[in-house]
Amino acid sequence: MSFWQENYQFIKEVYEMRHSKMAEWMENVEKSIARIMADKVYTSAEFKRERDTFNSLCKDLERTEVKKWLAQILEILMAERAKDQKKTEGDKLDALIQKHEELIPNVTKTAVMVDLYWKCYAYGDELKPHVEFLDGIMLSSTRDIAPSCIENVDELIERQEKSLSQLDAKRNVVTELIAKGKVILQNPDKPKFLEGNVKRIEEGWDDTKKKAQDRLQLLNETKDAFIGYAEKNETIATEFEIAEEEIKKVKKIFNLDAANADLKKRQDILKKSTDTINGLMASINANMATMSITIPEDKKKILTKEIKAVADKLEVAGRFAETVKKIVDLVAALTAFDNSLKTIDAWKDAATAELTDIKEASGAMLPEDRVARTMDLQEDIAAKLEIIKGCAETEKALLPQGGGVPADAQVFKDELARITKFVTELQSKTKIECDKYSNDVKFWAEYRTGIKEFSPWLAGAEKAAGEGLSKPSDLAEVKALNDKVLGFDKNCVNYLKVLTAAQAAAQKMTTHAEADAEVAGLKTRFDAVKVVADTWVKKVDVLVKEWVLLDNTVTELNSWVAKDKSAEGENQFSLEKDGIYSWRAQEHLQGEGEAC
Repeated sequence: MSFWQENYQFIKEVYEMRHSKMAEWMENVEKSIARIMADKVYTSAEFKRERDTFNSLCKDLERTEVKKWLAQILEILMAERAKDQKKTEGDKLDALIQKHEELIPNVTKTAVMVDLYWKCYAYGDELKPHVEFLDGIMLSSTRDIAPSCIENVDELIERQEKSLSQLDAKRNVVTELIAKGKVILQNPDKPKFLEGNVKRIEEGWDDTKKKAQDRLQLLNETKDAFIGYAEKNETIATEFEIAEEEIKKVKKIFNLDAANADLKKRQDILKKSTDTINGLMASINANMATMSITIPEDKKKILTKEIKAVADKLEVAGRFAETVKKIVDLVAALTAFDNSLKTIDAWKDAATAELTDIKEASGAMLPEDRVARTMDLQEDIAAKLEIIKGCAETEKALLPQGGGVPADAQVFKDELARITKFVTELQSKTKIECDKYSNDVKFWAEYRTGIKEFSPWLAGAEKAAGEGLSKPSDLAEVKALNDKVLGFDKNCVNYLKVLTAAQAAAQKMTTHAEADAEVAGLKTRFDAVKVVADTWVKKVDVLVKEWVLLDNTVTELNSWVAKDKSAEGENQFSLEKDGIYSWRAQEHLQGEGEAC
């Protein structure tokens, strides 16, 4: 024991050094684990250094010999030491050994994670050149381009097709890498960055492929637009010339069947020409819109001027439409003109038949009916002559005048002349027949005028007679009633003269049975009204006289009373006067007024 005692301090220092080294080693292992398991994303080189450090630290993970040596040496050192010191040092060593035992599972787990993480970083290194390749294709597919001619577009198409070919060549490799990454992703302990790497290559492939295809499609559309723009400009120029030629071919035709057929043909040509020109112009604008996506500004200005020049020529379509519209109006006017002539032509036959019927049935007709039919026919003929006059004005505006009139227009002129002559002659014949009944027409007009004047008055008079007279309450009302009754009776006398004059006019007609019956009916109604008027005149005359007598009596009494100087007597007699006035008025009203 003397050796241990003699060298105690040295041995203790060696023990503490190895104890400290053991603790430092565990601390370094923990730090290495912390760095490996940190959220930080390393480069593969950085992680390789961390991995190598971890593996180096963990070569002798169990540290069995070290722990055994520390335990033995501590036991020797503490053999003759105080119990408290022995316990303190023993607890320190136990804590160290306990920490080591707890560290081992963590190290084992970390070792597994290190292998997994290294696979992920190696996977990232494997992805790197392919991601850079996709970024290059993406850049070439999205950078700004400005082709000014179709040759530039062809060059760009060739490059883009090459890029797509390169993409297709990489398809299998990229697909395998994506599948490989998804297999690693199935590990629940995978690092977060792995999912980003897999997503980047997977979505990057899809996005790059789509952008490359979109750019190729845009370039192809731009090429088609360059070609289409040039072709459509040439075609629309030809269509403008065709439209000009078709305008010259539009002529006036006055044969309705031929005019309608020609109009249909012109309208079809107009529609085809308009649709073609509008379609070409729409295509030119669409091509311009497509080219404008990529072409430079100076080229865009040149094309804009060219399109404006083409747009200015679109007026030919408008002139073509206006020219055809004139033919539409001409055909419509010709049709209306023709219909008017046909209508009058059909009517003249019916009018001739009417005149014939009036002639042949005149003996069996009442004079007033014959006169009425003749006058109606004359009015109808006059109306049709106004229409013919309008047709003549239309003919002057619609058809050529002077010499060299086309045959198809002359047909309408001849038809108008024939109908005009016929209707004018029919008017003359009707006038001759009407003149035969001129007196009847005159007397018939006088008769009807009188009846039209008499009938409304008679209806009003009958209504007034049925309503009776109002009861007067004083002399002024009696006088007003008397004026009203005398006026009513005077109107009866005057309107009887009107009825008598109408009857006299009817008596002068050749046949007047119907008029006689009408006059007789009106006269009967008039007589009933006249009886009422005579009764009113008689009774109101008596009533006026009675009211005048009463008024004179009251006036006399008032004069007599005025001589009385007594105010009391005057007031008393005035009341008696008023009573007498009221009593006399009531007596007369009952005796005469009620009879009215």
